[in-house]
Amino acid sequence: MTARPAELAASAAHQLRGPLSSIRLRLQLLRDSRPDLAELPAVLREVDRLFALLNQILAWGAAGQSPPAPEPVEVLDVAAARVDAWSVLAEDRDVRLDLTGTAATALQVHGALEHALDVLLDNAVKAGPPGSTVTCTVHVTGQHVQVAVTDEGPGMTDGELAHAGRPFWRGASAAGRQGSGLGLSIATSLLDASGGRLGLHRSPSGGLTATAVLPLPML
Repeated sequence: MTARPAELAASAAHQLRGPLSSIRLRLQLLRDSRPDLAELPAVLREVDRLFALLNQILAWGAAGQSPPAPEPVEVLDVAAARVDAWSVLAEDRDVRLDLTGTAATALQVHGALEHALDVLLDNAVKAGPPGSTVTCTVHVTGQHVQVAVTDEGPGMTDGELAHAGRPFWRGASAAGRQGSGLGLSIATSLLDASGGRLGLHRSPSGGLTATAVLPLPML
C-alpha cells in the first residue's frame, strides 16, 4: 500500500525532531556562553518555528486525523519574513532576492505558507547561477492569493514537471546537492490541506516559476 502524503510528511517530521532538538540545545548553550552573538535569538526563533511545524505535521499524519482548520495569514508579511530569512544563503551564493506585490489575507493550515516558501526559496537560490536574481511576487487572482518564486536556473523538462512533487523524486538539476526529495511533496500536502495548491512551470525568460496558491477568506 502506498503511504499517504500526510503519513510521509509525519515520518519525515519524526526523523527531524531528534536532530533539531540537539541543534536547539547547542544553540542555547552557545547563547548562554556568548551573549554577544546578536544573531542567536533570531536563529532560536527559527528553530522554534520549525518545531511547531513538525509537531503539527506529526499530529496531522496520525491515523485517521484530519488536517487542522485553515486560519487567516497575511501573505505579504510571511513572504517578506521568508525572503529575509533566506537572504543570508542568497548573499553567500551571490544571488539577489527581490520581493514585490501587494498585501493580502489568505487562508492556510498553520505554517503551510512559511514551509512552502522555505522549500521554494531554498530550491530557487540553489538553482540560480551566481549573479542571478530570484523574484518572489505576491498577487491576487480571482479567489486566490498567489506567491510566485521565479529563478534563473536551468528550469525543468516536461517530464520533470510531471514528476515534481512526488515523494522522494529529485530532478536532474538537483544532482550533487543534498536533499531527500520530500520538500515539494510536503509543501504540496500542506497547501492542498489549506484549499490551495502548488504550481510549477517554466518561466518565459528561462528558469522555473513555483507558485504557492492559497484561497481568499469567504465573504
